[in-house]
Amino acid sequence: MRRGDRAAARHTPGPGPPRIRWNRPTEPPSVSGSLIMRMVTMNGAFAFPGLDEPHGWNDPELLSAEIPGAGAVSSANGLAALYAAAVTGVDGSARLLTPATVTDAVREVSAGPTWQGFDTGQRWGSGFLLDSTAPRPLLGPRSFGNDGAGGQFAFGDDEFGVGFAYVSNKMIGYGDARATRLIEAVRDCLNA
Repeated sequence: MRRGDRAAARHTPGPGPPRIRWNRPTEPPSVSGSLIMRMVTMNGAFAFPGLDEPHGWNDPELLSAEIPGAGAVSSANGLAALYAAAVTGVDGSARLLTPATVTDAVREVSAGPTWQGFDTGQRWGSGFLLDSTAPRPLLGPRSFGNDGAGGQFAFGDDEFGVGFAYVSNKMIGYGDARATRLIEAVRDCLNA
């Protein structure tokens, strides 16, 4: 499987939510009624974790699709460099986001339970997850980022000058603590 001119790692199943299977390639998957499964599969548009099935996370067509807010294919190095460039600049270039833009991005615009009562403790700014006590504390009030299927997480923080990213090919469901442990280690190193 290729994305651009580099080989992409294949996602492999891990323990987690029950599998959703396609009945036939022309039929939508049977999606359980849980909100988390509807979120992860974009209301049944993708198979999870039917990784090699049509529209599964290893499908080359899915990897090449431009899916706003859900279709990023990147390395941890690439994502960390993007967030570092956003908050500090890279190789002497100007930072991509001004301090005023970061201030706007980290202003909370959404938190608490949804209309269905689902609440994981996340706080949202203008399109980014913000530092929260649950489910994943970041470095502080200037941290902003996003997560992805399989435990992926990336964020930037201009107070600490950090661009961070963790990606995985093992598809573990909601509550994956691998990125959280790495963020805790960064926080300890920075005395944040």
